[in-house]
Amino acid sequence: MAMTTNHTILALETSVAQATMILANESGILSQKSFRSERSQECDLFTPLLDLLSKLPSDEKLSAVVVGIGPGSYNGTRVGIATAQAIAQVHGCRVAGLCSFEGVPEAFLNETIWAVGDARRDSYFLMPIQNGRAQIPPKLLDREEFSRFLARCEGPKVTFEPLQRLPENIDCLESHSNAEGLLRSWLARSPAEQEDLLNMPVEAFYLRPPHITKSKKK
Repeated sequence: MAMTTNHTILALETSVAQATMILANESGILSQKSFRSERSQECDLFTPLLDLLSKLPSDEKLSAVVVGIGPGSYNGTRVGIATAQAIAQVHGCRVAGLCSFEGVPEAFLNETIWAVGDARRDSYFLMPIQNGRAQIPPKLLDREEFSRFLARCEGPKVTFEPLQRLPENIDCLESHSNAEGLLRSWLARSPAEQEDLLNMPVEAFYLRPPHITKSKKK
C-alpha cells in the first residue's frame, strides 16, 4: 500500500540498542536518523529526533506516529512510546504500536519467521511472525521445551539477544528491528487495519504481566 497524499508519518524504534527513526511522506523518505544507546535512550534520543523533525515543512503536521513496542529493552520501549505519544499530542494525530519483530529485515523476505529470546526466570519465548505480522501471542517455554519446539519450526529464527543468552546449538540469527521496517509493515496494512491499530491503546509488549510489588499492610 502506498502512503496517502498529504500524509507524513514518523516511525520510531527504540526497543533495540541501535535505535532508528524515519520521517516519510508520499514522496518518500524525508529524513532518517539512528543512534546507539544501551541504557540512556531518554537522554540520547532528543538531539537526533529534533533534527529529524526539523525536516518537516513548517506548515505540515504529522498524520500518524508508528512506534516499536518490543519485546526488547524495557527502558527503550517505554521511552519510545512516551516520546511517540508526546509528539502525537503536539501534532493532533494518533499513535500505532507495532511488535518490534515486524521491523526486522527477515520479516519481509520470508512467509514465516520465528521471534525468539530470553524471557528471564529460566524461560524463553517463541512467537511466529507471519507475512510480516505478529498475530499470535508468544509461547513461554522452559529450556527443554524451547529447544524441542524450536527444532520443529520451519523458517528463520531471529532474536534481539546476544546468542550466548540462548541455549547452545540453537540455529538462530541475531537481528535488529528498525524504523524503516516498521514503516513498511504499517504501509502494508489496509486503511481499515491501520485504523484499528490507531484506535488501540499503545502499551509495551510484555511477555508476562508486569510484576507489581504490593505495599505492606500496617
